Amino acid sequence: MNPVQICKKVLGDDKLSAILEQLSSSQIKQVLKEGGLKVKLSGGFVSQKKKRTVWSKKISGAIDEENEDAAAELLQQWLLNHHRGMLVDYLDALGVTHRDGETDQSFLLGSAKEKVHDAARMLLDSTERDAVDVKAYLLYIAYQQRSPVFEDFEPLAQWAAPDPNAEQQAQ
Repeated sequence: MNPVQICKKVLGDDKLSAILEQLSSSQIKQVLKEGGLKVKLSGGFVSQKKKRTVWSKKISGAIDEENEDAAAELLQQWLLNHHRGMLVDYLDALGVTHRDGETDQSFLLGSAKEKVHDAARMLLDSTERDAVDVKAYLLYIAYQQRSPVFEDFEPLAQWAAPDPNAEQQAQ
């Protein structure tokens, strides 16, 4: 599942709007930049609130238009800046060396599937975390690492299984 699909199918419009409200202006600008969208607005937008509204609409529109770079950066900014504890907990459960939740290791491919699933289950079972946030994170890291590890993991199977139409759409 790619970042656009995660944003549309797992998070949905309401959650996406809430995420855009959570992001700082600099984080929103980074999403716009990575998505190839204009950050600069006409001189008529003076208030930060109006700018954020316009920027958020641009990002939502880009995701609706399948802009994978914008969707990926949105997920990246949201997870790193608002859910770092979840990243740390998952990597710690897997025994992965990291710097405050960030690592260059392909830990999904290098870890036993059962261990990956157990650590994912630990996050999903936590009463401190929103299950939708956890699912988005797990699907996003599987996408980043090009790993099919969650395709047969029941809590994520409906989203992680390969899309039978994807091959036809790519042609």
